[in-house]
Amino acid sequence: MTKIRTILKSAIRQDGKQQVLLLLSDRGTRSYFTTGFFASAQEFDEGKDVGRFIQGRGVRSFNVERKEEDGSSKTYTNKEANDKLAELENRAKEILKRYNDNHIDWGFDQFRSDFVNAPKRQLFYVFAQETIEREYRSRGHYGKADIADGALTSLKEYDPQLEKRSFHDVTIGYLNDYVAHCKEKKQADGTISIRLREIRHIFNIAIRDKVIAADMYPFSSGKEDGKVRIPKTEMNKTDQYLPLESMKKIAQAKFGNAVLERTRHLFLFSYYCRGINWRDMALLTKDNLYQATVTDNTTKNSKQVTMLQYKRSKTQGEFDILVTPNIRRELDWFKENTVLFGDYLLPIISLSVEPEKLNDYLHQIRKRFNHSLKDIAKQVGLPESQQNISIYSARHSFAMTLQDKGKSVEIISQALGHQSVETTKHYLAKFSTTKMAEETDIDLMG
Repeated sequence: MTKIRTILKSAIRQDGKQQVLLLLSDRGTRSYFTTGFFASAQEFDEGKDVGRFIQGRGVRSFNVERKEEDGSSKTYTNKEANDKLAELENRAKEILKRYNDNHIDWGFDQFRSDFVNAPKRQLFYVFAQETIEREYRSRGHYGKADIADGALTSLKEYDPQLEKRSFHDVTIGYLNDYVAHCKEKKQADGTISIRLREIRHIFNIAIRDKVIAADMYPFSSGKEDGKVRIPKTEMNKTDQYLPLESMKKIAQAKFGNAVLERTRHLFLFSYYCRGINWRDMALLTKDNLYQATVTDNTTKNSKQVTMLQYKRSKTQGEFDILVTPNIRRELDWFKENTVLFGDYLLPIISLSVEPEKLNDYLHQIRKRFNHSLKDIAKQVGLPESQQNISIYSARHSFAMTLQDKGKSVEIISQALGHQSVETTKHYLAKFSTTKMAEETDIDLMG
């Protein structure tokens, strides 16, 4: 069992003081961690289980020095110093509890890193940036990362000192004042709702990672609890999918511009491949293609077919897609009309990129691709409501096409690679409001 106590240690300084250290002992091994304090033997009682600065009845208050995490020095009273020591011990216990709860086989070097960096993680802005990088960008979710960045930018405009704020500062009152600020700026409820959801997500991750306690959560659970409520708004999904007629317009269009043609074919390839996402598309190589023997259920005849196999980066689920004539036509077009780098199947990655820079590289290319896609939507004459499309629209359009053709939710779920049918139902329900409006809007004046 790991034990924690605070002791005096190291050489005595000229002023007679020693470092106050946190002693961690585990499985017969000891390691020491600085608390930043210095004390003399007359000021500090090491005790048997826990060390503390001397205080209490008959003890005159005295001051002690501490070297802070940022390198500065600060003076504490003996009582304040004891409160700080208790805080440091609790920090150590929380780290050990997290290791135990998550079955982490830890070592002293890992503990030292987590113990030293814990104060920085308590800063809301620092933790938020970590979360955006870890939960979104590292997984290729650049759209979500941009939305989260927008929420932080908005919060920073409201509070220029945001980078210095801890989670303890981002309270119910603080967030309610932020919402009032947004409304004064005439921002729409939908915009405010999106930003609050991102802030809520950061709190949820902080609680999950044991960075903050659950009782610090400032958002309402739906009851009359006096906490922050996120405005309920109907999100506009009309820019996320195209009906079959619009997809046909793009498929049948021809452009003299090479960039637009390449963009058009990449969009169609994603659609034909059940809405494969940008990162997964970019990383496809010749090794993702293989030959297989399949048997026709009706004739019982066997034949050789080409399959496209890849692992979806978002869920790590494996996809096996039959290379249909539509997919083969697109692959042949890329081979004949573009310069393919290395063994890549598609003209997305065009140079050798270091692994740590790949995400940023793909992000920049995707931004240019989406810009060109919007140009295509305008040039083929799609309605204005369908012009704000992106690579994600291929996946959404594919799902809606299947639904419009009467395919079962189970088939759509399997095609999209969802882990449950309920996920698919929720996914399709996103579009139901606008779809219902289109189907039931009767113009008596036309």
